[in-house]
Amino acid sequence: MNTFDPAATVFACRHGQSRGNTARAEAEASGLLDVASNCGDADLPLTALGREQAEWLGRKIASLPTAQQPTRILCSPHRRTLETADGIIRHGYANRRIAFSLDRRLTPKAFGVLEGLTRKGVAERFPQLAAERERVGRFHFCPPGGESRCDVVLRVRDFLHDLRRRHAGERVLLVTHQIVINALGYLLMASDQDPLSTNDDGWVPNARLFAFQLGETSTVVEDTAAAA
Repeated sequence: MNTFDPAATVFACRHGQSRGNTARAEAEASGLLDVASNCGDADLPLTALGREQAEWLGRKIASLPTAQQPTRILCSPHRRTLETADGIIRHGYANRRIAFSLDRRLTPKAFGVLEGLTRKGVAERFPQLAAERERVGRFHFCPPGGESRCDVVLRVRDFLHDLRRRHAGERVLLVTHQIVINALGYLLMASDQDPLSTNDDGWVPNARLFAFQLGETSTVVEDTAAAA
């Protein structure tokens, strides 16, 4: 592990593998227009692998020196992040309490009318929106009823401002989603590459744990992938 000041560090992890992740992968690979689901995005649970990954995260955090372990969890209110946080708490904080609260600014990007569609589904059902996305760029494109990636950055920036103000001196773990971790990297890392606009996914593996050093110059000081 890299050396860092634990009082000025924010950990962030993506939720474990969800049924939405597996359903989307299957739909994209099969050339379908829709991602099969019997519930809304906010209610998608973890898979068995996702639960194992959440438990791994808990054990990983428990293995850190006590002075470096998070003292507060801030979590997206979606089911998959709540289940991930539950695994972390049960396996990382079994014999002690940790402060826990929800924050809607940690939720994934809202896709509006494009929710639940594959890439092929967007191209075939909303060709004008697909063309507009290519014209204005993925960072600024906002589907009807949804958000742009820029919108996500703005709410994450607002979240970070409150985090510094309300939780100064605490070691905080964010249990969140891929796009939010992309936004954290965009806001906190000095990088020539923008993960929010240079590719389609800004891919972050499930249950990957990051540690962001919060200071005048913010950098990622640890990037640890779950073994599960």
